[in-house]
Amino acid sequence: MNNSHAAKSCMLILLVTLLCAERAQGLKCYNCLGVPLETSCNSTTCTYSDGFCVTQVVEVVVDSQTNKVKNSMCLPICPADLENIEILRSTINVKTSCCKADLCNAAIPTGGCTWTMAGVLLFSLGSVLLQTLL
Repeated sequence: MNNSHAAKSCMLILLVTLLCAERAQGLKCYNCLGVPLETSCNSTTCTYSDGFCVTQVVEVVVDSQTNKVKNSMCLPICPADLENIEILRSTINVKTSCCKADLCNAAIPTGGCTWTMAGVLLFSLGSVLLQTLL
C-alpha cells in the first residue's frame, strides 16, 4: 500500500471515530414539562445509561373543556399510556411515545438527524475513496 492509500484509509478511520465519539457522550433528549404542544424544548444529555427519550401528550378534560400539554424528558423506562383516569371530576389521558435516538422526542419533526447526515457524508466519502483506490 502506498502513502496515498494509507493517508486515505487514515482519514476514513478518523471520520468514523469522530462520528462515534459523539454518541459516546450519551443520549440527548428534549426536556420540558407541562408546556403547550407547539413549544420548543431545550435539550439535555440523558443521565440513564440505557434510557429512553420520552414524549407525553397529556389531555385533561374538565366538564366539556379540554386542555393539552406535553412533557418531554429522559427516563430509565418507557411508561405506559394512561387512559380515562378520573381525578376530582377531571378525566386525564396520557399518550406516551419512546425512542432511543438523539433528540428523537421532538413534537415536530426537525427534518433529519445528525446520524442520518453523518451516514450520508460517510457513504459519500467512502465512495470517493474507493473510486480513487481502484
